[in-house]
Amino acid sequence: MARTRKMPREKTGLARILELAGPKKAKLLVACLLAVVSSAARLVPFFTIYGVIRELLAHYTLTAAIDPAVLYTLAGYTFAAALVYGVCAFASSALAHGAAYDILYALRLQLMEKLGRIPSGYFTGTTQGAIKKVLTDDVEQIEVFLAHHLADIAAAIATPLFTLLYLFLLDWRLALVTLAPIAVSVSLLAGGLKNPRGAQTQVDMHNTKEKMEGTIVEYIHGMPVIKIFNRTLSAFQRYERDVSAYVGAVERTACHFAPGMGAYYAFFGAQLLFLLPAGLLLLPTAASYLDFLPLLLLFFLVGGGLKEPLENMMQMVVHSGRITEGVKRIDRILRQPEPAATGSGNPAVYDIAFEGVSFAYTEEGPQALRDISFRLAPGTVTGIVGPSGGGKSTLAQLLLRFYEPQQGLIRIGGVDIREIPPSRLMNLVSYVFQDSFLFRDTAENNIRMGNRAAGREAVVAAAQNAGIHEVIMALPQGYDTVIGGENSSLSGGEKQRLAIARVFLRDTPIVLLDEATAYADAENEAKIQQAFARLARRKTVLMIAHRLRTVENADQILVLADGKLLGAGTHAELLRDCPPYGGMIAANARRDRWTIRKGELPG
Repeated sequence: MARTRKMPREKTGLARILELAGPKKAKLLVACLLAVVSSAARLVPFFTIYGVIRELLAHYTLTAAIDPAVLYTLAGYTFAAALVYGVCAFASSALAHGAAYDILYALRLQLMEKLGRIPSGYFTGTTQGAIKKVLTDDVEQIEVFLAHHLADIAAAIATPLFTLLYLFLLDWRLALVTLAPIAVSVSLLAGGLKNPRGAQTQVDMHNTKEKMEGTIVEYIHGMPVIKIFNRTLSAFQRYERDVSAYVGAVERTACHFAPGMGAYYAFFGAQLLFLLPAGLLLLPTAASYLDFLPLLLLFFLVGGGLKEPLENMMQMVVHSGRITEGVKRIDRILRQPEPAATGSGNPAVYDIAFEGVSFAYTEEGPQALRDISFRLAPGTVTGIVGPSGGGKSTLAQLLLRFYEPQQGLIRIGGVDIREIPPSRLMNLVSYVFQDSFLFRDTAENNIRMGNRAAGREAVVAAAQNAGIHEVIMALPQGYDTVIGGENSSLSGGEKQRLAIARVFLRDTPIVLLDEATAYADAENEAKIQQAFARLARRKTVLMIAHRLRTVENADQILVLADGKLLGAGTHAELLRDCPPYGGMIAANARRDRWTIRKGELPG
């Protein structure tokens, strides 16, 4: 009987951070080793002072008997230790920071590339603030941990261990007294961290912060509406509520850890408080007062010096929950499923076929598309009409694999799109959105997004085909003008034509147009329609439209309502055979005749 292969367990916490470090892990390990050496060198002066005091007390009645060579040797050790400390501390910090910045850079690129590959359905259920928090705050926490805290933790663990071992060799009784308050502090801290309520407070703090940042982004985007309706911050109640929720989560976290942290700090710095009475009790049993006094002084110095490295380690342990939660949220993006690309499909023709396609955005939600079947012949223009919410945009997004249908197949040139690698699919299809996004970059670079390898002449030709060349030339620096900068704003229709220029430059065999004239005025709409006519030559075009007259001359019109295909055919055929289409035509005619008339309100 074949043995079932056990799946490897996914790493979390520090193990996952080191896994994300990849090839930079070696640099981090060397940085940790150097930090241990530098911390050990930092403790050397305590032991050289102990040697000096022993030498001075041994000859306090006859100072001439003091051996200068011993003092010079100890001073040399001190100087050498200071040099080692400085060099190793600098090298450790440089290595850790260099590795951390490289990891930060690679991780952010990895996240951005991943966001570009995962289905758009992920963004539907995730706020911009949540994604922003992961890309900035959570990733930044990893950089701070790797650059500053990882080496400190290594030093904080190794240095006290070596120091306590040496102290135990000198006097195990005083060493136990030195260790006792540290052990009590660690046990108090461990008990607080193991409490499930404490872990939940960290999760709550992350969740409320994500929600707050999402609301902040929404509030900023909605500022024009708030101003127009003369609303103040208090009117945006959700903003105030989400900020208050985050403040409350921080307060609950602080209140939960406050008692334990208070007790922890009280015991952690109490070494000297315990060493003094212990020393007085042990003094009568000492073989020699002159030997015991320097020893007790050494424990006073080193006992107090242990506090700093151990405190650094404990602080990192306290913050480890926050860092671990941040890493989980990074992995939540990195481990999102991507569209399968196991095949090597490469269509030779560009007809599109939907075969019994059904789709719902959620398992429990209603179906957005129900058993949809149709075919788009290559080189033809097909319009999709229907009421809002009927499934028109969903249909186009399924073709782009923004989502995967629960039932049915979508084919291009007879090839299932799931067998076409995503990069190849994106080279087959261009999409003009209803509200096209322009980057804060030059007009040329905004167009060149369609084809990074294109030269200036190709960019200009694409702009001319899209009817936007004259507008760009009227900008202060022409094609080198930064869109969105001073005196370089474009109207909605002009932005749409610039987006269409991208599609011209890309020159894909399939083009999707999603309500591309929705926000255009009459003049811009006419120019966009002319650009569409040039764009549609020898391409398979799918055009979503609310204005029915824009698709009346299409080779085929699909009528979609409530996720169902009610009819397919030419304008004349649908008027004859599809009553819902005739109703839409009549409604459009009434809309075009509608005017605002002056009159009196009824009494």
